[in-house]
Formats: sequence, C-alpha cells, structure tokens
Amino acid sequence: ITEMSNQIETLVRDFFNEVWNQSNIQAAGKYYADDYVDHNPAVPGQPAGLPGAKLVFGAFKTAFPDLKHTLDQVLSTGDKVVTRYTARGTNTGSMMGMPPTGKTVAITGIEFYRIAGGKVVERWGNFDQFGLMQQLGAIP
Repeated sequence: ITEMSNQIETLVRDFFNEVWNQSNIQAAGKYYADDYVDHNPAVPGQPAGLPGAKLVFGAFKTAFPDLKHTLDQVLSTGDKVVTRYTARGTNTGSMMGMPPTGKTVAITGIEFYRIAGGKVVERWGNFDQFGLMQQLGAIP
C-alpha cells in the first residue's frame, strides 16, 4: 500500500467517522471540496457542491439521528477510494415528507470517491433504497 493510498483511505475513514458517526455535518468541508461533483445525488433537488452534500447528510441525520456507518471494506488505487458500508439507524424523524416509523433499518451501499488536494472532488454512490423503503414499510 502506498503512502497516497493510506492518506486517501484515512481521509475517507475520518469523514465517515466524524460526519456520519459523530453527526458533525459542519465538518463536511474538511473532507469535501466546495465544488465537488456528486454523480448520483441522493436527495431530489440536491444543490451542487458542498451545500448539496450537507443537505444529504442533514436529511439522513434528521430521519435517523442515531445513524452509524460501518465500513465493511475500503479499497484505493491512485486518486480513488471505494467503500462498501452498512448503515444502521432508527427512523425517529421525517424523511422526504414521510412521517417517522420508529423502525430500525440496516442499509448497505457502495461509495466511490476521487480525491484531489486532500478532499473529495467527485462521488459516485449507490445504496439499497428499495431495501430501505421495505424496512420502513413504505413498500411491500
């Protein structure tokens, strides 16, 4: 493993820990470039750049205040890092207009990041939205 791989993997691990697991959404600017590009927006009408990232983090932490991410796998090559994660939390807040269900969920996903200048500049990601909606009882 190269020193660069260690540095960018540490950046992504620290991001997951501080922003997601410690609920420090304001710290997102330490990890994401102001003009980062999200190739798979998670929230309808998500603004571009860092404001969009903060909106997504805030929406999920509002819906699942206890949401914690476990990094099941982290791989890097060159300027890219990929993570496979499991997020667990209880739906005690509204989510995109849906009232809270009180149900605990486990969501799996994959995130692919490009790092430049010590920050995330691009993100591609997918999570099991169908499984999330099933666990919340929104769909059979």
